[in-house]
Amino acid sequence: MIVTMRQTTLLATAFLLASAAPVLAQAPNNSVQSADRLQIASCMRQNAAATAACIGSVAVPCVRAASGDRRDAEIACARREEAAWRERLTLATQMLGRSLDAGGRSQFTALQLAWEGFAVQKCAFYGSAQPPARSAGLQAGCELREVAQRALEVERFAAGRGRRAPASPPQIIR
Repeated sequence: MIVTMRQTTLLATAFLLASAAPVLAQAPNNSVQSADRLQIASCMRQNAAATAACIGSVAVPCVRAASGDRRDAEIACARREEAAWRERLTLATQMLGRSLDAGGRSQFTALQLAWEGFAVQKCAFYGSAQPPARSAGLQAGCELREVAQRALEVERFAAGRGRRAPASPPQIIR
């Protein structure tokens, strides 16, 4: 019976990962630029106490430097930075996955898929509630923020899992 439960859990996890592929590949045309990767890493080092301040560190200057239609630039720049944060999220997820047992990985996979669905629905709703001329740019900005915040959250959790409490002798409490 236990073997069957493990097999079922593994099959469910594999199914969830396979069915998540389209959701996880939100920006298929965006490859991460090394300059974007470096900009975020540099910002993270400078703002170690407030890493959320780094969200937008690529997109905002990108929009300011863009010529042409500002709305198109907002979308393209948000997608560009989102790709860098999604790469960080993928790496943090892999690092966390290595530190979890099979049950923990299964739970985290389910959690991650639920988060992906939530983020997509939240940003779609947010975009649809805006004036049509601004909805695509605001939706792209929402997706950037959601992915970046999730990457920071998973990175913090994964880094915390790697730390062990200092070894201390057992204490007898009387």
